Amino acid sequence: MFQLTVPPPLLQNGGTGPFAPALYTTDATLPNHTLYLPSASSATTKLSILIWGNGGCVADGTAFSCLLTQVASHGVFVVASGAPGGRGSTTSALMTQALDWVSDEQQARAAKYPGLERGRIAVAGQSCGGVEAYAVVNDARVGALGVFNSGLMTEAESRRVVPGIKGKPVFYFLGGSGDVAYVNGERDYDLLPAGTPSWKGNLNVGHGGTYRETDAGKFGVAAVKFLDWVLRGNATAASFFTGDEAQQAGWSVESKDLGAIKVTPI
Repeated sequence: MFQLTVPPPLLQNGGTGPFAPALYTTDATLPNHTLYLPSASSATTKLSILIWGNGGCVADGTAFSCLLTQVASHGVFVVASGAPGGRGSTTSALMTQALDWVSDEQQARAAKYPGLERGRIAVAGQSCGGVEAYAVVNDARVGALGVFNSGLMTEAESRRVVPGIKGKPVFYFLGGSGDVAYVNGERDYDLLPAGTPSWKGNLNVGHGGTYRETDAGKFGVAAVKFLDWVLRGNATAASFFTGDEAQQAGWSVESKDLGAIKVTPI
């Protein structure tokens, strides 16, 4: 079996979810990536899947360990671009590699990582990683997109890419007007085609979000709610976005067509 490793000593404790603690590992069959999974899972635990791109496109798969351990502790198998402590830059090709890898149901891998729900995959990323996620959102295996402190770089690119995203939930988590990606994310949200279930939240903390706080702070809470809803069909998580829970937590929100999200609970 794989060897789980304690993430770097940022302000995290392995998450607060029902499958805590979540830790990370690597797999020789998927180099240049870091895997996060709950250590308390079993062969019968169903794990949805998140493919993650880091801010700055940094090739360090532990750069967002506070967030990703929190997410994994709620029953999500996370594949982050970059090896633990890795250097250099990433591209969206690493996300495609991760998609190919988690989609491969070869017998050895299925035995090593039981419970993977290969029909429940989201792609997401922060800043540059969010731009990378856009590049793979139209892959048929992807069911949802999470854009964290990010947006496409130019209006021309936004107008070319965003209207082509159809039928998949798209959620934006921005840092308010002090976020350098604020204008980009706002523009992209406005350009989503009619009928696309979408939500946009701004928390006035700037581009750095709350990712280095314990369990990634309020961004960690929102990320878990997002994935619990769009991947796992959790009705309680849905109410964070459809009710006033997000506003009570300090988010300024807009949404469109959220009623179109229909996910069978697991």
